[in-house]
Amino acid sequence: MYIHYNTNQTCLPLEISSVLPQDHIVFTIEKVVNELAEDCFSAFYHDFGRPSYHPKMLLAALLFAYSQGIFSGRKIERLMVENLAMHYLTGQLVVSYRTINRFRVAKGMEDLIQDLFVEFSVRLKIEEFVSLNCLYIDGTKIEANANKYSFVWKKATDKFSLKLQESIRQSFQEEIAPLIKEAIILDKEEPISSEQLTEFVAILEKELEETNQEIEQKPVKGRDQRKEKRRKIKKAIRKVKDDFLVRAEKYENYEETFEGRNSFSKTDTDATFMRMKDDHMMNGQLKPGYNLQIATENQFVLHYDVFPNSTDITTLLPFLESYPHELQTIVADAGYGSEENLVTLNELGVNHFIKYALFDKEQKRSYKQSSRNLDNWTYDEIQDSYVHPDGWIYHFDCIKHRQTSTGFTQEIKVYKADNPDLAPQKGLYLNHRYQELKQIESQALLSEEGSRIFAQRKVDVEPVFGQIKACLGYKRCNLRGKRQVKIDMGLVL
Repeated sequence: MYIHYNTNQTCLPLEISSVLPQDHIVFTIEKVVNELAEDCFSAFYHDFGRPSYHPKMLLAALLFAYSQGIFSGRKIERLMVENLAMHYLTGQLVVSYRTINRFRVAKGMEDLIQDLFVEFSVRLKIEEFVSLNCLYIDGTKIEANANKYSFVWKKATDKFSLKLQESIRQSFQEEIAPLIKEAIILDKEEPISSEQLTEFVAILEKELEETNQEIEQKPVKGRDQRKEKRRKIKKAIRKVKDDFLVRAEKYENYEETFEGRNSFSKTDTDATFMRMKDDHMMNGQLKPGYNLQIATENQFVLHYDVFPNSTDITTLLPFLESYPHELQTIVADAGYGSEENLVTLNELGVNHFIKYALFDKEQKRSYKQSSRNLDNWTYDEIQDSYVHPDGWIYHFDCIKHRQTSTGFTQEIKVYKADNPDLAPQKGLYLNHRYQELKQIESQALLSEEGSRIFAQRKVDVEPVFGQIKACLGYKRCNLRGKRQVKIDMGLVL
């Protein structure tokens, strides 16, 4: 015997929610999205044209698709046709992939994602899943949706731009200047811009027009030097207009696109070339990507942001500025322990447990007994000098001020040995403020409470990256441009 079935007969129940498990994720998504205030969706409302799909339905559909590891607009459309849970969320409506793709990059989507994160955090706080007292911060690199061979390097751009300036000046002195009557003085220090080259073209075209008029008004039989001059002017115009001007504009656009970075991708100009952990060729190849920063508690992502720079040091302060709740305690690894970050957090009154670069090395027995450890040196306060464990004396020499890429100023005290060529090291460079900050941080991390809180970091924030990369398969961005990538990652998180 077999169980009877018939595909041509309507079967009960018709209510889709009764078919799905009671703990299905679609009910949580629907509840969170429906409780968002109507003001959050005001940017998507319009008074003209045909009625549009409700943004709540589109947002819920996107969140469910992303939770299943489906990011393509066409695959999300197919999910609306085939998936029962998606039928429940959309009311059995099938939305075109074009509409889906336009919606997730529409104006106002960034604010909607931010409101969604705030609502999610508040709900977690109410249901006591998080306390919002301690944030665990870390970052990971996500490969951009860009060609990995479409790189533009700043060093190469500066090199070729300098060569172009030399070619322009040489050509101007040897070829262009003798052809025109108008005197033009070039600045030897400032580079020649594309605007100046455009002016050169206008001057040459004016000179060409006058030469043509002169030849027409006073024709000469046989060889005419004015015609040779006209050929030279035409050649100069082509060289300036089709070569110098095009390259100058290209390099100027490149310089504007860099925005302090060392590289960018032509496919996605907001992406920077970074060294990824997934290095299948084992050659350290750089790939275009973004630096994703997240703040978690109890493995719930409470805040995130996207940065184009590969290092984590310069991302911490701007990341915390955009955090919507009150900051109390933050925990981060050694990639964030710079002097600027520690000083600023102390000024803000934020409690922190952040490793610095040499923290783990300082706990080893070999380092404690090493001459590199400043505690093994002897300081003479009267003469302001340090004595090396081997007996070499280092006297105070000068104070240097060093400025970081963010504009933060560091004060370095330099001590020099009497005979630097024979001494174990020629000089001793000390940043006293940073040394004091590291000592305070070390005491906090080695305390019982600090050890307990910092040990929680690796089991709190690290698994989130494993979930989005290994479980959801989100290892490469689906959209291009920093704004669109931030929306895309917000839906994933």
